[in-house]
Amino acid sequence: MKDLKVLASVVILTLAVGIFAIANSSTTAITPTSLASYGYLNPNVQSPVITVAKAVSPSVVRVVVHTTVVSKSFTELQPFFKNFFGFQMPSPEKRQVESLGSGIIFNSKGYILTNYHVVAGAKEAEITLLNGKKYKGSVVGGDPTNDLAVIKIEAPKGVDFPAAVLGDSDKVRVGEYAIAIGNPFGLDYTVTQGIVSAKNREVPKPDGNGYYYNMIQTDAAINPGNSGGPLVDIHGRVIGINTAIVSPSQGEGLGFAISINTAKVLIARLMKGQGAGYLGVQVRSLTSALAQSLGLDDIKGALVIGVVPNSGAAKAGIRIKDIIVEVNGAKITSADKLVSAIHEYAPNDTVNVKVYRDGKYLTFPVKLSSKAIFKVSPSSTYNASGFVVTDLTELYATKYSIPSNITGVVVTSVNPNSQAAMAGLQPGDVITSLNNKKISSTKEFENLYEKIKKGGTVIMSVYSQGMEMLVIFSK
Repeated sequence: MKDLKVLASVVILTLAVGIFAIANSSTTAITPTSLASYGYLNPNVQSPVITVAKAVSPSVVRVVVHTTVVSKSFTELQPFFKNFFGFQMPSPEKRQVESLGSGIIFNSKGYILTNYHVVAGAKEAEITLLNGKKYKGSVVGGDPTNDLAVIKIEAPKGVDFPAAVLGDSDKVRVGEYAIAIGNPFGLDYTVTQGIVSAKNREVPKPDGNGYYYNMIQTDAAINPGNSGGPLVDIHGRVIGINTAIVSPSQGEGLGFAISINTAKVLIARLMKGQGAGYLGVQVRSLTSALAQSLGLDDIKGALVIGVVPNSGAAKAGIRIKDIIVEVNGAKITSADKLVSAIHEYAPNDTVNVKVYRDGKYLTFPVKLSSKAIFKVSPSSTYNASGFVVTDLTELYATKYSIPSNITGVVVTSVNPNSQAAMAGLQPGDVITSLNNKKISSTKEFENLYEKIKKGGTVIMSVYSQGMEMLVIFSK
């Protein structure tokens, strides 16, 4: 018994010593003196983003565009002055609006790639380089469908600029590093890092008219002002042009860039101020309801509702009611996607257009024309009571799938709270007549509309989504 007590005492003493040692050891491990012994960690290691930013930033530019707009209040007061005083206000209330974006120099002669929406409606831009030098830039060409534009820096002959290296976006893999460089909120040369989150995304355009296609998705922070700046891989090669962001209220870490390979096929034409090739058809998306009514439950594509005489499509044999399902092997699932696909080709290029007709698939080689030239120039528009109209050009005819036999002015925007909206008017509608008088231009519409008194009845014949309708409301 005595031996057991001695043994127990030894065990207790041993445990106490061990606990004290552990406590003492733990206390030693977290002392400041111990932490200080680590010194300078990883002395020979640095982020590869540092070298990428240093190499690419001289090619990134700040783009500032000034445009003149007529204030909304002036536009609304004009009818008041005209109706009650018999004259219009002598001079419009105009103001200068400044928009900021980014761009990337891709050619040492001073050619810059940026977004179309950064320079839309402008002919000139102010360009600032990393070293602070400022230059005047001329907008030489733009493609609104793909939201790309080219600016040329005006500089003395012999001056070369640092040009970035354009990569191959087809080889980009999901999960690899992505670096965005630009001027978000005017904070010059901001660098953010993330990864390529996804590829080949279809992203709705901000104005609700169609989609961007083949977009690169990234979680590298992109904010207003980054538009037109480069998305770069870890080797310093440009893989995309930053274009769109998702509102923080909808989701975070979602930014999108136009793939650089899409830009490459457009650059040569944009440098010359030219647009894309022209197929020569008016189309509308084949919705499920429309496909079912045509007995085409399993078919997706763009339904041909008009063929322009003597166009490449007409000469190749494409007809009304054909459903375009492929262009050079690329799947066509909507009217917007057809427009985007054709814009990847130049005038005089030949593309193989696959159509579905009477239960069979047929392929037609179509030589694209150069009829559709999209230069950067403002359209003739008129701001009416709660809606805006513009001339019905081939661009809008293609965009809204309007048949070639429809004439009038096209509605480009509608205030949802306006009388016109409540009467059923919507973007893409074509106003063919106003109060029983045919319309062929924006100027004609404006002249007739201005004659209607406040509170008077407006009766418009409208072509809307394949049918004729009357839109009636009080001005």
